[in-house]
Amino acid sequence: MLGTDRKPIDAALAAFLESPVMIIAGSCDDGLLPQIARAAGAIVDRAKGRVDLVVSGSQWPQTIANVRRNGRLAVTFARPADYVSYQVKGRAAVIPASAAHRQRARRYIAAMTETFVGLGLDRAVAAPWLIDLEPQVLRLAIEMIFVQTPGEKAGRLLESSS
Repeated sequence: MLGTDRKPIDAALAAFLESPVMIIAGSCDDGLLPQIARAAGAIVDRAKGRVDLVVSGSQWPQTIANVRRNGRLAVTFARPADYVSYQVKGRAAVIPASAAHRQRARRYIAAMTETFVGLGLDRAVAAPWLIDLEPQVLRLAIEMIFVQTPGEKAGRLLESSS
């Protein structure tokens, strides 16, 4: 079940979360063993205070299983050019990927590939990070947002910005 204490998302943060940024989703099993997944794109619903993350069902089955079992999810979004970063936390559910999710994943993979190439990374190195095979969606109801950009504000709770 999704949480009810959803955090508002302003337009600038929504644009950042949907931009070509690295997206790492962290989950844990019932014994608190951590797992990660790299998301292949995000769709923000500002009105509902949530973000949908497209992940590869074949590449990240343990993270998907963890979310199905306990709903715990923390996701870090980091821009690779300057490491401006945010972490969002809340309760999540697994839903089927829609046509819009699959389209977002394709656009995200193309944009992130070009971002990495522009930063000097070879396409072949980045390719395993950018997978949307057997897409599943982790739908996260955002309850907390943290600034994670390196510096004095890192780790601070982002105040309401809507």
